[in-house]
Amino acid sequence: MKNFEGMSKIDSFDLIHKMEILLYYINGPVNIDEIKNIITSEVNSEEIDPFYFSILPSGNFCEFIGSNGVIHIYKEVNKFLPDWQIFNNYHFKSKYFPLELKKLTRKNLLQSFEGKPYQEKIKNFLKKNKASKKDTITNKMLLLNL
Repeated sequence: MKNFEGMSKIDSFDLIHKMEILLYYINGPVNIDEIKNIITSEVNSEEIDPFYFSILPSGNFCEFIGSNGVIHIYKEVNKFLPDWQIFNNYHFKSKYFPLELKKLTRKNLLQSFEGKPYQEKIKNFLKKNKASKKDTITNKMLLLNL
């Protein structure tokens, strides 16, 4: 508890949430080498984030909207703005960095997948589409079709 002294509530909760996700991937007793291996390696599971929600440093919740095994996409829930497309903010977690929630932007996608097997697919997708482009019929993020 001394480690949480002086931290804001939301920062403390964010840290606890990241620890919870990390512990989800640990098999058996906690081992420092296994923790380091999990943090530096990719997750070999469809479940990048088994809890399907996250909290931003601003205190806003992000709810899970879809995944494709490599990326989970979340929509920021904003209590004060109307639910119009122009006010929607999207974030993502990748299987390469399951503890990091990043804003869904072209730059962040390219950085997250740099040197990874999906790098070319992501580059080709971003040449043709915006990162948050949706299918007009199904309203599903096109990024999830990769």
